[in-house]
Amino acid sequence: MTWKLYAIVSAGAFAATYLMSTPQTQVVRPAAAASAARSARQAAAETEIEALADSLQVRRTSETIRREPGRNPFQFQSRPQKPPAFVPPPIVAENIAAPAPVLPAFNLSGIATDLVDGKPQRSAVLSAPAGVLIVREGESVAGLYIVRSIGEESIELEATADGSRRTLQLSGR
Repeated sequence: MTWKLYAIVSAGAFAATYLMSTPQTQVVRPAAAASAARSARQAAAETEIEALADSLQVRRTSETIRREPGRNPFQFQSRPQKPPAFVPPPIVAENIAAPAPVLPAFNLSGIATDLVDGKPQRSAVLSAPAGVLIVREGESVAGLYIVRSIGEESIELEATADGSRRTLQLSGR
């Protein structure tokens, strides 16, 4: 198809659309018949309006008494309180010793000796659940102990909480 054919088909479609969209011819009534039909519609509308007004007046006189709602949807209601069931008094046991605090498990894995200024200086290798620690005399071990002395095969720790002493021996010997 050529452009001329497209132009003719488009023009025909445009003309058909224009002709179909124009208002159809109406039957012209005499003015007297039109005014009589209009007055009949107005009379029917007025009687309908009056009927609606009368029904509103009737409804207004027979209005029901307003009551408060049974619940407030914007507030939680409290549940009725049940009387407490019988609960026996707790048994008080006397002289129950408080459980000893659980101290972390440290194992002495090794001792290293270095010469510093001609003097031997020892370091201890401690194994803990959190990892390996290398400490010297006077240092803190996990904030729970202070290293007091490091020997050839043992280490002495002092608890910071109560001052008690604990000695660890090399494991494997």
